[in-house]
Amino acid sequence: MAGGAGNASSIQADPLTVTRMLYGFLIQSNNSWFQAITRPDFKGPLGDEPLQYYIAVSSPVNSTSLVQYVLANLTGTRLGDNITKEHCKDSKDDFYNYMWVRGSPYPNASSPRKPFCVRSTVRRTPASSPAFELQQWGSTEFSTWTESRWKELHGRIFLVASKQLEIITLVLGLVILIVSFVATYFINAKAHVLFSTPGDSETVAY
Repeated sequence: MAGGAGNASSIQADPLTVTRMLYGFLIQSNNSWFQAITRPDFKGPLGDEPLQYYIAVSSPVNSTSLVQYVLANLTGTRLGDNITKEHCKDSKDDFYNYMWVRGSPYPNASSPRKPFCVRSTVRRTPASSPAFELQQWGSTEFSTWTESRWKELHGRIFLVASKQLEIITLVLGLVILIVSFVATYFINAKAHVLFSTPGDSETVAY
């Protein structure tokens, strides 16, 4: 199909492969197939939740690396078991890309994994625009893009340590305390006048 000479109607998709891809990319990336086709140190991005597909400029997207491993597994060639990890590497003049992957447990599920070497033409390169490297944001020669971000609503309280402010607060507190004591004393002393009922006043006058 890539060359344009193939007939799309004659291509039959493998149901098992499609099911594995849908389950791995949309439901749970930490599955037996992804574990077998990735490098031994590629464990952190595999989780029990769907992959993150949000495209960001500064943060890597793990789904891109997984797509590379899947394409290498489906279109590449598995080399013989006599190829060791040290020999599974591409030279500067080599057209192919070599990957040392973990493999599946062999001969049964409780056995250790049997890693192997995969040779493929799948490569990955950074999609960086010269406009960002040259910091020419208004350039019409190089492609640029924008990124939308959600900002959280938050408030800030700035506390400035000041001896003068502490003394003023202490003095005001003492003044209010003394005034409240004086007011309480006078109210208590004049309670018989302030809180007397009209009936009691008439009886005393009579």
